[in-house]
Parts: sequence; structure tokens; C-alpha cells
Amino acid sequence: MATMLVNVLWGAGFRMLAAAAHAAPTILCGLVVAAVFRQLVGPILVRRLLGTGAGASLVRAWLLGMLLPVCSIGAIPVARELRRAGLAGGTVLAFAVSAPLFNPISLLYGLTLSHPLVIVGFALASMLVVTVVGLAWDRVTTVPDHGDMPPEPAIAPGWRRSVALGLDMVREAAGPTLGFAAIAIAGVGLLSFCLPAGSLQRSMKAFDPWAPALMAAVGVPAFLTPTDAMTQVGSMFDHGNSVGAAYVLLSAGAGLNLGLLAWAWRAWGPRAAAAWLGLFFAVVLAVAMLIERPLSFRDAPPEDHTHAFDVFCLPFETDARDPVARVAALLADRVPAHEWTALALLAGLAAAGFALRRLDPGGRLEARLSSSATGDAAPVARRWDIVLPGPVLGAAALAGLVALSVVAAYLYYPAPTTALEDLKFVEAEAHAAALAGDQRRTRVWVEAWENLVRRAEVGVWIRSGRFAGDVAASAGALREDIEALEHSVLDDEQADPDHVAAVLKQTLQSGRAYRDALRVFTTGAGLP
Repeated sequence: MATMLVNVLWGAGFRMLAAAAHAAPTILCGLVVAAVFRQLVGPILVRRLLGTGAGASLVRAWLLGMLLPVCSIGAIPVARELRRAGLAGGTVLAFAVSAPLFNPISLLYGLTLSHPLVIVGFALASMLVVTVVGLAWDRVTTVPDHGDMPPEPAIAPGWRRSVALGLDMVREAAGPTLGFAAIAIAGVGLLSFCLPAGSLQRSMKAFDPWAPALMAAVGVPAFLTPTDAMTQVGSMFDHGNSVGAAYVLLSAGAGLNLGLLAWAWRAWGPRAAAAWLGLFFAVVLAVAMLIERPLSFRDAPPEDHTHAFDVFCLPFETDARDPVARVAALLADRVPAHEWTALALLAGLAAAGFALRRLDPGGRLEARLSSSATGDAAPVARRWDIVLPGPVLGAAALAGLVALSVVAAYLYYPAPTTALEDLKFVEAEAHAAALAGDQRRTRVWVEAWENLVRRAEVGVWIRSGRFAGDVAASAGALREDIEALEHSVLDDEQADPDHVAAVLKQTLQSGRAYRDALRVFTTGAGLP
């Protein structure tokens, strides 16, 4: 019993730490956006841009959310700032839910997961949900009147604006955002604590009327970044799982988390928050049931079981040996270096915020910065100085984030020549792990292989604007063989060396066919 409890705690700890690392980059982005809204754009202009309760403001919030690369935790500081600016509750929650669902990187990735009509349908369904729920919820909640809201203290141009932005990020990182993020991360650990390893492998089957509801119960505490959510949706399509459950996973797993619900509970009260949550899930589940059959394009029968939901469960069995070494190996395999860097930076901001809270609890630094804008001694303007209004800088900063997302898409989705080299390396690692029967390494490299195939497809599309049918067909065949290879190694009833060798041979043949098709298309299209 003691060994079982230790393994469960270590497994839950791994899920929580990995989730924190995955979320760190987009939390930093959310802190930047919230500081820009508060210090540069200002509440008056925010209300003017997004409105204060009309149906159009819900659509604007939905579109704004799609442009910003944030997860459901990273959306919390931005949503807090939108509410502080006086936006209607439906508009604020529309942004908070839609922002993590589709951003420029995850939307491109989603187009390789299934029929494009499915992804477009999911996008339209998400807009329908946040619009209907927002309009209905605003009718039963009181929208505050902000006509007499005092203007924000002006910050003098120059270095003071940069300092004010930094102070706002530091205080928010150590303030409520940290607490709500901790609640969201704790939900991930609680879910894995309650679900043994592999316990969801035979769930969420196609046309199962209970699959969307089960996914709703799992998705809220699960927390997924937008790209991870798209990966899970793609796995569900590949395995022939419920399309309705896939949509619920995208809406609840990527759009919600326990921290966001805790913030809504605190911001609007238990009754209003429960009303919004009830409306949200009623509409989401209704949409899930409506799209189940129309958006099911898979011709092959659904598989008997899937590993798509193992990420929600305990990462290893309760009788596993040396859980500390297992966790260390999993962290090394699953968390890239840039996420560790972002997590360290986020921890540094939080530490600075706690120190600032102790040394300057009353916000004297901010008051000093704002008072300098109206002081008697005006700064001396140099010849080349150009004073830009805060809203102009804010718009430029937000446009820069969107542009950064586009640049990140080109970096994340490799050029064909780069993809061909990476494919050979990943294929060799997966080959060696499968022959050795190493289940952990096989899972890691099989997932990396499949992910690289999808990213290569997007990389070709965004650089050429088109994609050849033979390349798509060979990619689909390769992904199916990769999935078969994963099952042959990970499933004990299929873990026969001769069977693994046969499946591996077929997978390597599919890998060569895909690389040849990609190379021919790249050469013919004149791509790099």
C-alpha cells in the first residue's frame, strides 16, 4: 500500500510539473497582454474597442482570443484586466474560453488532423457557444455602469512606461494569477491521482451517447495547451473516437480549467458562475450531439482501444519500480528546454512580485511614476525624441504578438528540407527503441515521429499554399503504421518480437514512401 501511494504521488507530481512547464510560455504572454491593456491601452479604449454588452462585442472578444497565443491559464490575467476595464461578463468569459481554443499555431496544426470541414466546424461551433452563452448569461446578470469611471493615471513617456509594464507583470505574477494557476495545476494532479494508468483506453468510442459527458468530466481538470489539445483531437480522429467528445475536449480541456472556474466564482459569485457553467455545458453537449454523425468521416471501424487518453491518467503503474527515476526520465523526454526557461522566468517574476509586495505593499512606485507625468518639471525633449501615445504603443505591442505567432508558426512547422533530415533521425530512434522492446522510449519517439509528420505537412502548406494528394495519402498511411507499431510494443498481448519486427518493417517502408513523396513534391514545387 505504501509503495502504491508513493507511486501515485510521484505520478501526480510529474503531471503537475509538466503541466506548469507547458503552460509557462503562454502565461508569460498573458501577463504581457494584461499589462499592455492596463498601462498602455487603458480601460476606456478597451471598452470602446470591445463594447460593453452587445452581441457584436462577443464576436470581437472571440476574434481577439483567436489572435493571441495564450492557454486557458494564460487567459486569466487578460480576462481579469478586461473585467477591471468594465466589459460585460459574457464578453469577458467569451474571450477567456475562446482564446485557448484556436490560435495561429494550433489552428494550422488542426488542419492536418482530419477533414478540414471538421476543424472549420469546430471553430464555428465554438463561436456559436460563446455567443449564445454570453448573450443568455448577460440577460440574467447585472452589467455595471462605467460611465463615471475615473480615467487611469497617465504614465510619462519614456522609460517610465517600460517600468510600469514590468511592475504590473511582476505584481500580477505574484498575485491572483498565481493562485488561480495553482488551482488549475492542482486539478491536473487530482485527475491523474483518480485515474489509474490506462484506465481510459476503452472509453470515448464513436457514437457512444455518454462519451461527450464523460469527456466533459475529464476535460475540465485536465488542462491542455492549444497545441496539445489539437494533438489529442487528432489522436481521437485517428482512433475513430467520438467526434462529439473531441469537440468537448477542445472546448472544456483547452478552453476551461479549474483555476478559471475559481476566478469566475470569485468574480461574479457562486450563483452567477454556476449559471454560466450550466449554460456553457448545456450548449457544448448539445452541439457535440448534433455534430457527432455529420462530422464523422472515418471509413475504417473504430479501434478497440486507444492510448490517446493516457496523458490524463497516472503516467505509470502503481507497482512500478523507482518512480523517482521514471519521473526524471519522463520530464527529460516530455518537457523541452524552452519550457523550462519560461517556467524559470515565471518563477523569477513571482519571486520579484512577492518581494515587491513586502517592500512596497501600497504601490508607491506606481504612484511615483504616474505623478511624474503631471509634475512641475517636464522632461527635456531631445531632437530625435518622438512621443507616441500609449494606445498606439499598445496596439503596436499586440500587433507584435500576433506577428510573433506567425513567425513562431514558421519556426514550429519546419521547412521540407529540415523535416526530411529530422524524419530520418526520429525514425532511427523509434526503430532502435522498438527493437529493444523499450516501452518508454518507444512511446516517446513514436509520438515525436507522428508529430513531426503532421508538422511537416503544415510546413509545406504554409510555404506553398497547396498540398499534393499523394503526400497526404502517404502521410496518413504512415501515421496508421506508426500507431500500429506503438500498439505492438506497448500492448502486452501483442508484444511478440516477431510481430513487432513485422510491424516495424511495414512502418519503415511507409516512412520511406512518405519521405520520397515529400521530396518529389518539394523539388517539383521549388520549395527550400
